[in-house]
Amino acid sequence: MHSFAKIALLGFGLTPTGHALKATILADTNRDGRIDMTGSSDVEGKDTWTEERGALFLANIAHSRRPKFPGRSHCPFVYGAQSDYYPVECNDAWGNVQRNPKYLAPLRTLPNPDLTQSAEASVSVSGEGAIANVRIFHKTADTWAFVDNGYAFKAADLKAGLELGIDARDVRRPNGWDGRVTVHFNLTDKGASASDHVALRVAPVLTHHTLQDIDQVFTVSGDHHIPFLDWGDLFDDVPQKRFAEFLEKYTARAGIKKPVVQFDMFHDELWDIWPQDFFEPAYTSIPGPDGPVVLRVMIRSSQRDRPAGLRVFSKLRSDTVGAVQHLAPGGSTDSLGNLETVPPYTHNGKSYPAGRVVMGRQDNIQPYMMSFLAAQEVQAPIDLDHDWLLVGHTDEYMQFLPANNSRGWVMAIDDPIAGLNLLKRARADGHGAVAAMSRPHIADDGDPSCLPDSSIDSVLVLQDFESINRFCAERIKYNVDIIKRETGITDEEIIHIPSLYLSAARAFDCKRKPKDIFSKMNILEAVGDHHQLDRTAANKSRAIAFYPSAINGIVYGNGEYLAPKPWGPNINGKDIIATAVREAYARAGFSVTFMDDWFDHHVLLGQTHGGTNVARDASQKWW
Repeated sequence: MHSFAKIALLGFGLTPTGHALKATILADTNRDGRIDMTGSSDVEGKDTWTEERGALFLANIAHSRRPKFPGRSHCPFVYGAQSDYYPVECNDAWGNVQRNPKYLAPLRTLPNPDLTQSAEASVSVSGEGAIANVRIFHKTADTWAFVDNGYAFKAADLKAGLELGIDARDVRRPNGWDGRVTVHFNLTDKGASASDHVALRVAPVLTHHTLQDIDQVFTVSGDHHIPFLDWGDLFDDVPQKRFAEFLEKYTARAGIKKPVVQFDMFHDELWDIWPQDFFEPAYTSIPGPDGPVVLRVMIRSSQRDRPAGLRVFSKLRSDTVGAVQHLAPGGSTDSLGNLETVPPYTHNGKSYPAGRVVMGRQDNIQPYMMSFLAAQEVQAPIDLDHDWLLVGHTDEYMQFLPANNSRGWVMAIDDPIAGLNLLKRARADGHGAVAAMSRPHIADDGDPSCLPDSSIDSVLVLQDFESINRFCAERIKYNVDIIKRETGITDEEIIHIPSLYLSAARAFDCKRKPKDIFSKMNILEAVGDHHQLDRTAANKSRAIAFYPSAINGIVYGNGEYLAPKPWGPNINGKDIIATAVREAYARAGFSVTFMDDWFDHHVLLGQTHGGTNVARDASQKWW
């Protein structure tokens, strides 16, 4: 009878003590930063992950150094063609050691005090791509032990309830792992068995928007520091040094505590002075008990032939900063100056709490980076047309500004018609003979042929000058209409910044010599598009900025804006372009500080924004 009774108990899933065997595994399903061990708030719906509910965890892709060797990585060194891929794998999720537990998301099993000493359990994962990309750890004393298929949990730990942690080896990928995983907990005791599971998804990688305060600024120094030559400052780039020093002082005055990161010009991949383009500061975050747990993530541009992008791995990654790449043979539209982020909004019943990314295409070819951004499934990309621009970047004509209105932000756009009208009005007022550009020549500037001396009259009669500006205005309106449809923004929420464009065929050549080892690259050469200006008739008809473009600046906090100085006509002691720019930004509540970027960036087809980058505060919830 005794044996028959025992069999009957097991048939009903009961232990020999007569208690039903139950297995429960929990995660932070309701996203409040804690696991509810006594109530049911993390139980309902825990087996299905949705956008509104379901636990999140992080890709542990920071890079902690070995404690005994702080300058060394824990990964083996790799040379050769694989080096572009090796840095991605070399992070804190490499192997099965937990190096950075602050980025673990918690998992818990409920205590089971009635278990016998014979109790056994396993924890496993399922889901397409999950086994290769997800790690589970068990907290024992002060260590985290990797849980594999053969891991043995002690009965005492099962009775008390397991403290587990989960992280990922990678982020969400297009045509790859989408970040979803189901974690299974299987429990047996004296022949009885029970199981449970919980669904999670790895958090997305998100780009910053300008409603977030600046945390740190990046640029390129003017110091060459050629490692194999001891020639002092012989090859220092004076305009670039002036640019970096001005930026450093302005940033400190703006109250940014962290120092400006200055990449060295030579030692770091050969005179690529465009940090806005070769990487994008981003972040990934999950709920935590004291607020969001944030890991900064630097995204390398999808430009295989741009070695400067490797700086995200070699210079920027740390135990609190990760780095990723979605590598491809991208051209200029894959430079990340082509990526802007619309701040958070709700429109037509759909909310975007982290905003949306914006990129433009040329020749009807979408940037490779768009697929990576779309795979994150939070900041649904908005696709614009940039066939009219030579360089093809969103930051050439569009930006988003914090504002004291119901939306919380406004959009600023270039207005070539306003720029034309300023010059025409000056001519009508009798100032046609005034120089159209007022930039003086300064010692150590470089080639004075980069400073045109054309008058307002002569500029206005340039072949195709008015027609190309009217064409640019039409294309800007076309893209603005897309943003209006996608966001619901109105004309009253759009700030017009006077600007002017020039066809690429009439670009200042500055008597520039072919690229050599001691000259910095223009914004297209840095991508590998060395002959873009001459390649096709279509490219020659595309537009570049005539004046340094004021919209291509940096949005600081507290209504401060750092813009390229346009050096427009000086009439009655005032730069009429700069004055109009100040008035336009004032309507959005911003005070403008101008900086000179003529020789360091403007003549190289870029501006202040392209020569800098910023990481911003990431403490806001996106879920």
